[in-house]
Amino acid sequence: MAAPTSLFEQAVTAFRQCFAANPQLAVAAPGRANLIGEHTDYNEGHVLPIAIDRYLVAAAAPRADRTIRVHSTALGETFAFDPARVPADRPRWTSYVAGVAVELARDGHRLPGADLLVHGDLPIASGLSSSAALEIAVATALERLAGLEFDDARLVAACRRGDHALVGVRCGPMDQFAARACRAGHAGLLDCRSLELSHRRLPAAVEFLSIYSGIPRALAASEYNERQDSCRRAVAVLQAAWPEIRALRDATPEQLEACRRDLGERAYRRARHVVTEQRRVFAMVAALESGDAERAGSLLYEGHRSLAEDYEVSLPVLDEMVEWLARQPGVLGVRLTGAGFGGSLICMAAAGAVDEHEAGARFAERFAAHTPDRPALWKLHAVDGARHRPSFIP
Repeated sequence: MAAPTSLFEQAVTAFRQCFAANPQLAVAAPGRANLIGEHTDYNEGHVLPIAIDRYLVAAAAPRADRTIRVHSTALGETFAFDPARVPADRPRWTSYVAGVAVELARDGHRLPGADLLVHGDLPIASGLSSSAALEIAVATALERLAGLEFDDARLVAACRRGDHALVGVRCGPMDQFAARACRAGHAGLLDCRSLELSHRRLPAAVEFLSIYSGIPRALAASEYNERQDSCRRAVAVLQAAWPEIRALRDATPEQLEACRRDLGERAYRRARHVVTEQRRVFAMVAALESGDAERAGSLLYEGHRSLAEDYEVSLPVLDEMVEWLARQPGVLGVRLTGAGFGGSLICMAAAGAVDEHEAGARFAERFAAHTPDRPALWKLHAVDGARHRPSFIP
């Protein structure tokens, strides 16, 4: 993992090579790992992510015209577009960049044209929200080039609209909020209805590890949108009896049980995951704040079982990984993090109990034959979001 300063310097060097000019600034946006609160965000519930020390950096310089030209060092591709006329035959990754520019302009922000270069150490399709980091890095770079200060909630809303319209994924607000606004040493408790974010300090007695499963996750090709449709259908059934229920965050387990026959078994189980996961978020906050690490770990296991059995977004190999990690000394809890169908796990352990190099080597040896990519394990540190990080001036 490169330190942020090294990534900045690498991005600036690559910008000069790509555009034969100096960037005016560079912005680092982190990935995110969600401690708990999975698939609750688009149900207007609560989530508890951290911003992690893996980044995408956007080096940027203004242009005299309205064109936005962006290059990805990871993909070796350059794409130019006018936000007023985004071509339909664009590379998929550029939809995240174009969506940000188009929607910020629709919000009334006058943005400059820009040359952008994106570089980082955040793995793509790993379940650590590289797409949101890309959006926030680009949006924050454009913000600073224009001398503006965007409201976090409006910025996230613009990113989400871009996802919905240009990417085809009806994401919730969690990932962009984490990349933009989380604080170092804290988890962010985000109310996805009010968009209020409070920072909850993480206890020094525990640490978190990210485990890349080796299975890339293609979110738009998954059943993510279908899960949202299922949740909306469940809300419609519940509203027939309780009109005050706006989203699954408002439902109680007892109300859900009363409607089980009308919902049908699959819709009932999917709704049950959301309703119980909403409660696990607050139980996790209480456990971490009281120092009850064992309780916090048990909530991670409960959350994974719910994701696997009720929401049906895990895979057999992911379940095997959870079981293997649970047997390692010092591990307190493990679960799938992100939308599922591959991606990453998050592990909570007693501080200093897990040697990431030794455990990572054993984990990769155990599962490499079962996955398309090589599995990997590394320690996470909760870092500042892009809003709180100073720009790098070359």
